[in-house]
Amino acid sequence: MNANETRLLIIAVAAVFVLFFYRERLIRLIIKTKFGSLDWQNAPSEDKGLNDQTAKTHYKKVLPGDPKSIAAPALPVEPFHVPAWLLRRWLKISVLLALVLLSIAMPFWWWNCHSEFWKLEFSHHISEAWVLWKQGPRTLKRDPRSDNTLQELTRLLDGYANILASDPHRVIELWVVDHYWQYWATDTFNDYLRANRRFVDSGGKIHRMFILTGADLQNPQLTAVLRNQCEKIGADVWRGDATAIADKTEYQVTQKAFEQMPYTETGFRSFDVLQLEDLTYYSSDFSPDYRVVGASNWLPGRMLDLKPLFNKSVAQRIDCSAWNTSQIAQSQ
Repeated sequence: MNANETRLLIIAVAAVFVLFFYRERLIRLIIKTKFGSLDWQNAPSEDKGLNDQTAKTHYKKVLPGDPKSIAAPALPVEPFHVPAWLLRRWLKISVLLALVLLSIAMPFWWWNCHSEFWKLEFSHHISEAWVLWKQGPRTLKRDPRSDNTLQELTRLLDGYANILASDPHRVIELWVVDHYWQYWATDTFNDYLRANRRFVDSGGKIHRMFILTGADLQNPQLTAVLRNQCEKIGADVWRGDATAIADKTEYQVTQKAFEQMPYTETGFRSFDVLQLEDLTYYSSDFSPDYRVVGASNWLPGRMLDLKPLFNKSVAQRIDCSAWNTSQIAQSQ
Protein backbone atom coordinates (compact mmCIF):
# COMPACT_ATOMS: atom_id res chain seq x y z
CA MET A 1 0.00 0.00 0.00
CA ASN A 2 1.31 3.44 -0.83
CA ALA A 3 1.33 6.46 1.50
CA ASN A 4 -2.00 7.92 0.28
CA GLU A 5 -3.81 4.64 0.78
CA THR A 6 -2.32 4.28 4.27
CA ARG A 7 -3.51 7.78 5.22
CA LEU A 8 -7.04 7.03 3.99
CA LEU A 9 -7.18 3.84 6.04
CA ILE A 10 -5.91 5.61 9.19
CA ILE A 11 -8.47 8.41 8.74
CA ALA A 12 -11.30 5.87 8.34
CA VAL A 13 -10.28 3.99 11.51
CA ALA A 14 -9.91 7.25 13.44
CA ALA A 15 -13.37 8.38 12.33
CA VAL A 16 -14.91 5.14 13.60
CA PHE A 17 -13.03 5.53 16.91
CA VAL A 18 -14.25 9.11 17.41
CA LEU A 19 -17.86 8.23 16.55
CA PHE A 20 -17.91 5.36 18.98
CA PHE A 21 -16.19 6.88 22.04
CA TYR A 22 -17.26 10.53 21.72
CA ARG A 23 -20.74 10.10 20.29
CA GLU A 24 -22.58 11.80 23.18
CA ARG A 25 -20.41 14.92 23.10
CA LEU A 26 -20.70 15.17 19.31
CA ILE A 27 -24.47 14.87 19.44
CA ARG A 28 -24.69 17.44 22.26
CA LEU A 29 -22.52 19.84 20.28
CA ILE A 30 -24.70 19.39 17.18
CA ILE A 31 -27.85 20.04 19.19
CA LYS A 32 -26.49 23.19 20.84
CA THR A 33 -25.23 24.51 17.52
CA LYS A 34 -28.26 23.82 15.36
CA PHE A 35 -31.04 23.71 17.90
CA GLY A 36 -30.02 26.04 20.72
CA SER A 37 -33.51 26.18 22.19
CA LEU A 38 -33.61 22.46 22.86
CA ASP A 39 -32.20 21.26 26.17
CA TRP A 40 -30.34 18.04 25.61
CA GLN A 41 -30.78 16.94 29.22
CA ASN A 42 -34.55 17.24 28.83
CA ALA A 43 -34.71 15.40 25.51
CA PRO A 44 -37.45 12.78 25.52
CA SER A 45 -36.27 9.30 26.41
CA GLU A 46 -36.82 6.37 24.09
CA ASP A 47 -38.62 4.35 26.66
CA LYS A 48 -40.61 7.22 28.20
CA GLY A 49 -44.20 7.77 27.04
CA LEU A 50 -46.81 10.26 28.18
CA ASN A 51 -46.78 11.27 31.85
CA ASP A 52 -49.39 10.02 34.26
CA GLN A 53 -51.42 13.24 34.30
CA THR A 54 -51.63 13.35 30.50
CA ALA A 55 -52.62 9.72 30.47
CA LYS A 56 -55.39 10.38 32.97
CA THR A 57 -56.66 13.39 31.03
CA HIS A 58 -56.68 11.77 27.63
CA TYR A 59 -57.66 8.25 28.60
CA LYS A 60 -60.45 8.88 31.17
CA LYS A 61 -62.74 5.84 31.26
CA VAL A 62 -66.23 6.47 29.87
CA LEU A 63 -69.03 4.56 31.65
CA PRO A 64 -72.16 3.61 29.68
CA GLY A 65 -75.28 5.64 30.67
CA ASP A 66 -73.27 8.23 32.62
CA PRO A 67 -74.74 11.66 31.70
CA LYS A 68 -71.53 13.39 32.76
CA SER A 69 -69.36 11.30 30.52
CA ILE A 70 -67.91 13.06 27.52
CA ALA A 71 -65.87 11.85 24.56
CA ALA A 72 -62.10 11.77 25.17
CA PRO A 73 -60.30 14.51 23.26
CA ALA A 74 -57.89 13.47 20.49
CA LEU A 75 -54.22 13.22 21.40
CA PRO A 76 -52.13 16.12 20.14
CA VAL A 77 -49.61 15.22 17.42
CA GLU A 78 -46.12 15.87 18.67
CA PRO A 79 -43.70 17.46 16.20
CA PHE A 80 -40.85 15.30 14.88
CA HIS A 81 -37.51 16.41 16.30
CA VAL A 82 -34.48 15.13 14.37
CA PRO A 83 -31.94 15.63 17.21
CA ALA A 84 -34.15 13.77 19.65
CA TRP A 85 -34.63 10.97 17.16
CA LEU A 86 -30.85 10.76 16.67
CA LEU A 87 -30.26 10.66 20.42
CA ARG A 88 -32.58 7.73 20.88
CA ARG A 89 -30.83 5.79 18.12
CA TRP A 90 -27.19 6.78 18.56
CA LEU A 91 -25.99 3.18 18.95
CA LYS A 92 -27.65 1.95 15.77
CA ILE A 93 -26.38 4.96 13.82
CA SER A 94 -22.83 4.47 15.10
CA VAL A 95 -22.82 0.80 14.14
CA LEU A 96 -24.23 1.62 10.71
CA LEU A 97 -21.60 4.29 10.07
CA ALA A 98 -18.85 1.95 11.18
CA LEU A 99 -20.08 -0.77 8.82
CA VAL A 100 -20.24 1.69 5.93
CA LEU A 101 -16.69 2.84 6.54
CA LEU A 102 -15.44 -0.73 6.88
CA SER A 103 -17.22 -1.79 3.69
CA ILE A 104 -15.28 0.93 1.86
CA ALA A 105 -11.91 0.69 3.58
CA MET A 106 -11.55 -3.11 3.85
CA PRO A 107 -12.03 -3.96 0.13
CA PHE A 108 -9.68 -1.13 -0.77
CA TRP A 109 -7.05 -2.44 1.63
CA TRP A 110 -7.58 -6.10 0.60
CA TRP A 111 -7.23 -5.32 -3.14
CA ASN A 112 -3.97 -3.45 -2.63
CA CYS A 113 -2.49 -6.28 -0.56
CA HIS A 114 -2.21 -8.43 -3.71
CA SER A 115 0.43 -8.37 -6.40
CA GLU A 116 -0.05 -6.76 -9.79
CA PHE A 117 0.08 -10.19 -11.43
CA TRP A 118 -2.80 -11.42 -9.27
CA LYS A 119 -4.82 -8.30 -10.09
CA LEU A 120 -4.30 -8.82 -13.82
CA GLU A 121 -5.30 -12.49 -13.64
CA PHE A 122 -8.33 -11.73 -11.49
CA SER A 123 -9.45 -8.96 -13.83
CA HIS A 124 -9.00 -11.25 -16.84
CA HIS A 125 -11.21 -13.99 -15.36
CA ILE A 126 -13.85 -11.48 -14.32
CA SER A 127 -13.83 -10.12 -17.87
CA GLU A 128 -14.25 -13.63 -19.32
CA ALA A 129 -17.12 -14.38 -16.95
CA TRP A 130 -18.81 -11.10 -17.87
CA VAL A 131 -18.56 -11.90 -21.60
CA LEU A 132 -20.02 -15.39 -21.08
CA TRP A 133 -22.81 -13.98 -18.94
CA LYS A 134 -23.75 -11.49 -21.66
CA GLN A 135 -23.65 -14.19 -24.34
CA GLY A 136 -26.03 -16.51 -22.57
CA PRO A 137 -25.87 -20.32 -22.23
CA ARG A 138 -26.89 -21.08 -25.85
CA THR A 139 -24.87 -18.51 -27.76
CA LEU A 140 -22.00 -19.36 -30.11
CA LYS A 141 -18.57 -18.52 -28.73
CA ARG A 142 -16.02 -17.85 -31.48
CA ASP A 143 -12.33 -17.34 -30.80
CA PRO A 144 -10.36 -16.23 -33.88
CA ARG A 145 -7.08 -16.40 -31.97
CA SER A 146 -5.48 -19.69 -32.88
CA ASP A 147 -3.18 -19.76 -29.85
CA ASN A 148 -6.21 -20.12 -27.56
CA THR A 149 -7.77 -23.09 -29.35
CA LEU A 150 -5.62 -25.89 -27.96
CA GLN A 151 -5.51 -24.31 -24.53
CA GLU A 152 -9.29 -24.19 -24.40
CA LEU A 153 -9.62 -27.80 -25.62
CA THR A 154 -7.11 -29.00 -23.06
CA ARG A 155 -8.85 -27.10 -20.28
CA LEU A 156 -12.21 -28.49 -21.44
CA LEU A 157 -11.10 -32.13 -21.18
CA ASP A 158 -9.40 -31.52 -17.84
CA GLY A 159 -12.65 -29.99 -16.59
CA TYR A 160 -14.70 -32.99 -17.67
CA ALA A 161 -12.10 -35.29 -16.11
CA ASN A 162 -12.63 -33.48 -12.80
CA ILE A 163 -16.39 -33.97 -13.13
CA LEU A 164 -15.92 -37.71 -13.73
CA ALA A 165 -13.51 -37.99 -10.80
CA SER A 166 -16.16 -36.57 -8.45
CA ASP A 167 -18.90 -38.82 -9.92
CA PRO A 168 -17.43 -42.25 -10.77
CA HIS A 169 -20.81 -43.65 -11.88
CA ARG A 170 -21.23 -41.08 -14.63
CA VAL A 171 -20.19 -41.80 -18.23
CA ILE A 172 -19.30 -38.98 -20.62
CA GLU A 173 -18.64 -39.83 -24.27
CA LEU A 174 -16.62 -37.74 -26.68
CA TRP A 175 -17.18 -38.12 -30.45
CA VAL A 176 -14.55 -36.65 -32.79
CA VAL A 177 -14.11 -36.51 -36.57
CA ASP A 178 -10.55 -35.51 -37.54
CA HIS A 179 -9.82 -34.46 -41.11
CA TYR A 180 -6.29 -33.41 -40.11
CA TRP A 181 -4.61 -36.41 -38.50
CA GLN A 182 -1.15 -34.92 -39.21
CA TYR A 183 -1.32 -32.78 -36.05
CA TRP A 184 -0.99 -35.93 -33.96
CA ALA A 185 2.36 -36.67 -35.64
CA THR A 186 3.89 -33.42 -34.29
CA ASP A 187 4.55 -32.21 -30.76
CA THR A 188 1.75 -29.62 -31.10
CA PHE A 189 -0.76 -31.93 -29.42
CA ASN A 190 1.45 -33.15 -26.56
CA ASP A 191 -0.48 -31.43 -23.77
CA TYR A 192 -3.79 -32.14 -25.49
CA LEU A 193 -2.82 -35.83 -25.70
CA ARG A 194 -2.23 -35.83 -21.94
CA ALA A 195 -5.68 -34.31 -21.37
CA ASN A 196 -7.24 -36.99 -23.61
CA ARG A 197 -5.59 -39.72 -21.57
CA ARG A 198 -6.67 -38.17 -18.27
CA PHE A 199 -10.25 -37.95 -19.54
CA VAL A 200 -10.23 -41.68 -20.40
CA ASP A 201 -8.55 -42.66 -17.12
CA SER A 202 -11.27 -40.76 -15.24
CA GLY A 203 -13.98 -42.89 -16.85
CA GLY A 204 -14.75 -41.01 -20.07
CA LYS A 205 -14.91 -42.56 -23.53
CA ILE A 206 -13.36 -41.13 -26.70
CA HIS A 207 -14.58 -42.22 -30.13
CA ARG A 208 -12.26 -40.71 -32.75
CA MET A 209 -12.54 -41.13 -36.53
CA PHE A 210 -9.86 -40.11 -39.00
CA ILE A 211 -11.01 -39.30 -42.54
CA LEU A 212 -8.13 -40.54 -44.74
CA THR A 213 -7.19 -40.26 -48.39
CA GLY A 214 -5.17 -42.72 -50.46
CA ALA A 215 -2.04 -40.61 -49.92
CA ASP A 216 -2.62 -40.67 -46.15
CA LEU A 217 -2.68 -44.45 -46.16
CA GLN A 218 0.78 -44.49 -47.74
CA ASN A 219 2.25 -42.19 -45.10
CA PRO A 220 4.38 -44.18 -42.60
CA GLN A 221 3.52 -41.73 -39.80
CA LEU A 222 -0.14 -42.75 -39.91
CA THR A 223 0.53 -46.10 -38.28
CA ALA A 224 2.25 -44.46 -35.32
CA VAL A 225 -0.60 -41.97 -34.94
CA LEU A 226 -3.28 -44.67 -34.89
CA ARG A 227 -1.25 -46.81 -32.52
CA ASN A 228 -0.78 -43.90 -30.12
CA GLN A 229 -4.53 -43.33 -30.13
CA CYS A 230 -4.95 -46.86 -28.84
CA GLU A 231 -2.01 -47.15 -26.48
CA LYS A 232 -1.37 -43.63 -25.20
CA ILE A 233 -4.99 -42.46 -25.06
CA GLY A 234 -7.14 -45.59 -24.97
CA ALA A 235 -9.54 -44.27 -27.58
CA ASP A 236 -12.03 -46.14 -29.73
CA VAL A 237 -10.35 -45.51 -33.10
CA TRP A 238 -12.06 -45.49 -36.50
CA ARG A 239 -10.98 -44.59 -40.02
CA GLY A 240 -13.08 -43.59 -42.99
CA ASP A 241 -12.04 -43.53 -46.62
CA ALA A 242 -12.44 -39.93 -47.83
CA THR A 243 -13.78 -41.04 -51.23
CA ALA A 244 -16.07 -43.85 -50.12
CA ILE A 245 -17.54 -42.14 -47.08
CA ALA A 246 -18.68 -39.12 -49.11
CA ASP A 247 -21.30 -41.34 -50.80
CA LYS A 248 -22.75 -42.65 -47.55
CA THR A 249 -26.14 -41.30 -46.51
CA GLU A 250 -25.05 -40.82 -42.89
CA TYR A 251 -22.12 -38.67 -43.96
CA GLN A 252 -24.23 -36.58 -46.33
CA VAL A 253 -26.84 -35.93 -43.62
CA THR A 254 -24.13 -34.94 -41.14
CA GLN A 255 -22.42 -32.72 -43.71
CA LYS A 256 -25.65 -30.92 -44.55
CA ALA A 257 -26.50 -30.35 -40.88
CA PHE A 258 -22.99 -29.06 -40.22
CA GLU A 259 -23.14 -26.52 -43.04
CA GLN A 260 -26.23 -24.96 -41.44
CA MET A 261 -24.15 -23.81 -38.48
CA PRO A 262 -22.24 -20.47 -38.34
CA TYR A 263 -18.77 -20.07 -39.89
CA THR A 264 -18.90 -23.32 -41.89
CA GLU A 265 -18.69 -21.83 -45.40
CA THR A 266 -15.61 -23.84 -46.37
CA GLY A 267 -17.42 -27.16 -45.89
CA PHE A 268 -17.36 -30.13 -43.52
CA ARG A 269 -14.06 -31.50 -44.88
CA SER A 270 -12.20 -28.36 -43.79
CA PHE A 271 -12.96 -28.83 -40.09
CA ASP A 272 -12.12 -31.02 -37.15
CA VAL A 273 -15.35 -31.52 -35.23
CA LEU A 274 -15.89 -32.58 -31.61
CA GLN A 275 -19.18 -33.44 -29.95
CA LEU A 276 -19.93 -33.80 -26.25
CA GLU A 277 -23.27 -34.29 -24.52
CA ASP A 278 -23.76 -30.53 -24.23
CA LEU A 279 -21.27 -29.03 -26.68
CA THR A 280 -20.39 -28.97 -30.38
CA TYR A 281 -16.88 -27.71 -31.19
CA TYR A 282 -15.30 -27.21 -34.62
CA SER A 283 -12.19 -25.50 -35.96
CA SER A 284 -10.49 -24.86 -39.31
CA ASP A 285 -7.92 -22.56 -40.98
CA PHE A 286 -5.07 -24.84 -39.98
CA SER A 287 -1.45 -24.03 -40.75
CA PRO A 288 0.30 -25.89 -43.63
CA ASP A 289 3.04 -27.22 -41.31
CA TYR A 290 0.48 -28.48 -38.74
CA ARG A 291 1.96 -26.41 -35.94
CA VAL A 292 -0.86 -23.93 -35.35
CA VAL A 293 -4.53 -24.81 -34.88
CA GLY A 294 -7.05 -22.41 -36.43
CA ALA A 295 -9.98 -20.43 -35.12
CA SER A 296 -12.35 -22.21 -32.75
CA ASN A 297 -16.15 -22.25 -32.51
CA TRP A 298 -18.04 -23.42 -29.44
CA LEU A 299 -21.77 -24.11 -29.65
CA PRO A 300 -23.39 -25.11 -26.33
CA GLY A 301 -25.91 -27.90 -26.78
CA ARG A 302 -26.00 -30.88 -29.12
CA MET A 303 -26.21 -29.03 -32.43
CA LEU A 304 -24.70 -31.87 -34.47
CA ASP A 305 -24.90 -35.64 -34.14
CA LEU A 306 -21.68 -37.44 -35.16
CA LYS A 307 -22.62 -40.85 -33.79
CA PRO A 308 -24.26 -42.17 -37.01
CA LEU A 309 -20.84 -42.00 -38.70
CA PHE A 310 -19.41 -44.53 -36.26
CA ASN A 311 -20.98 -47.47 -38.01
CA LYS A 312 -19.39 -50.46 -39.73
CA SER A 313 -21.40 -49.75 -42.87
CA VAL A 314 -19.84 -46.29 -43.04
CA ALA A 315 -16.30 -46.62 -41.67
CA GLN A 316 -13.87 -49.15 -40.25
CA ARG A 317 -12.97 -49.66 -36.61
CA ILE A 318 -9.28 -50.12 -35.85
CA ASP A 319 -8.55 -53.23 -33.80
CA CYS A 320 -6.30 -51.88 -31.05
CA SER A 321 -5.47 -55.39 -29.84
CA ALA A 322 -3.87 -56.39 -33.14
CA TRP A 323 -0.81 -54.13 -33.40
CA ASN A 324 1.38 -56.93 -34.68
CA THR A 325 2.08 -55.44 -38.09
CA SER A 326 2.93 -52.02 -39.40
CA GLN A 327 0.27 -52.44 -42.09
CA ILE A 328 -2.67 -52.38 -39.64
CA ALA A 329 -3.77 -48.98 -40.88
CA GLN A 330 -4.38 -50.40 -44.34
CA SER A 331 -5.93 -53.70 -43.27
CA GLN A 332 -9.43 -54.44 -44.49
